[in-house]
Amino acid sequence: MTLMSASTPLFPLPRRARLLAATAALALTAACTLGPDYQPPAADAPASWSATTTQTTGQVAGKTQVNTDATVLAHWWTEFRDPTLDKLVADVVAGNLDLKVAEQRILSARAQRQQAAAAQYPSVKGESAAMRNRLPPGATGSLGGTSNIFLAGFDASWELDLFGGTRRSIEAADANIEAGIENRRSLVMSMLAELGTDYAALRSVQARIVIANENVRLSQETRDLTAAKYKVGLATELQLAEADGQLEQQKAVLPSLATQAAQRAHAIATLTGRTPADVDSLLTTAGPEVPLPPTLPANLPSEVVRARPDIRAAERTMAATNAQIGVREAARFPKLSLGLIGGFLNPDIGKLLQGDSFGWSVGPTLSGPIYDGGRLKAGVKDAEAQAEEARLTYRKTVLTAFQEVEDALVAYSNERQRNETLHRALDAAQLAQDRARSQYRAGLADFLTVLDADRTLATSKDAVAQSDYALVQQTIALYKALGGGWQAGETTTAASVAGAPPA
Repeated sequence: MTLMSASTPLFPLPRRARLLAATAALALTAACTLGPDYQPPAADAPASWSATTTQTTGQVAGKTQVNTDATVLAHWWTEFRDPTLDKLVADVVAGNLDLKVAEQRILSARAQRQQAAAAQYPSVKGESAAMRNRLPPGATGSLGGTSNIFLAGFDASWELDLFGGTRRSIEAADANIEAGIENRRSLVMSMLAELGTDYAALRSVQARIVIANENVRLSQETRDLTAAKYKVGLATELQLAEADGQLEQQKAVLPSLATQAAQRAHAIATLTGRTPADVDSLLTTAGPEVPLPPTLPANLPSEVVRARPDIRAAERTMAATNAQIGVREAARFPKLSLGLIGGFLNPDIGKLLQGDSFGWSVGPTLSGPIYDGGRLKAGVKDAEAQAEEARLTYRKTVLTAFQEVEDALVAYSNERQRNETLHRALDAAQLAQDRARSQYRAGLADFLTVLDADRTLATSKDAVAQSDYALVQQTIALYKALGGGWQAGETTTAASVAGAPPA
């Protein structure tokens, strides 16, 4: 029930109350904001990488080139030209449970901001009561007896933000919202990099299973050939036993690879927010290995600072903790509140709303700490320490980002050289095995030569497959280190939560 209206009051406030309101407005005009004003940090970024992208790709001219297109970095997974990977990316962005948790944190931060902003406005509470009293004769000079009391009124208060505590709280809340948005983007970036790595590993393991089955077939062929020779006295029992051992060793590789493939598929299912059974049909059928993209991304260190959401989140956390210093400082100063109590009081409910039943009380309240044992001063020191911690964390985040880029560039460059060497070794091993088998069939080579050639070829094939995966893995690591991938989350419904302006 509304008892009074600010525009057309039932009972106009007296001149003194109007003067008090004008004084409050003047006090707000003269209010100050305590605490240091935030200054964004200037990240010290090197002019270039110690292992530059040009040097990295110069060793493989014609196979991998530098690409500075920002859209390539933003949607790096499309460079692999794999429709299954594209679908999984969409599934992760839409269904990953960690991302959904991050969205709820953003909503929570927005609600906290609304709570902080509400302190700028008056608070009004309504109250109504009906009581029946009985007083004994002689109590407080009365004749005693029973009586009724009915009341309906309100209680309004308004704390003036003289020293900027509320304004600093809103400033901190805004920064926390922005930090939450950047944290979600950073999570998208990490989740997609993890997905790409798991998917490439799955396809690599599936390719290694094909290689292992081929090695089993070759070992079985060698064993059958040795058994045939043993029957006619051209091979010894020892050679047959060695052929049997070689065959079983090749078979023993398969269960371990099958376990790795299943575990990678399970990890991908979890990333998409589903059970392994939900993605079996998509992942259990072996597909081609993820090919190496034709280009590598290239960003300057200064661009990385702007591109990576984890760095931006750390900077926003700095802003929030800086604002908290002002909140703690304001708590050490007096608080000025304006209070207004008004309502109707009458023993007869039928006459409750009559004019002579109305009463009011209005006036300012000034309160402030006198002695608290140093608690409020310690609170300021605590806020200053947290702000310094946030500054150091920001600095470490920047340095870690630079390290990740440098690590990925070096790892890619060295793995590329290793990969080319392994491919040449594989060609040589394949030729050696072909020659050894031909000579063994013709009786021109001993059995040990065939076994050695088979082992060398099997090892070379597996090493090449693992190196091919390592190159893809390092490429994905470079995409992530340069700040690519978080943009995928901006196209979902969840992005409307992340991108809405503060309330």
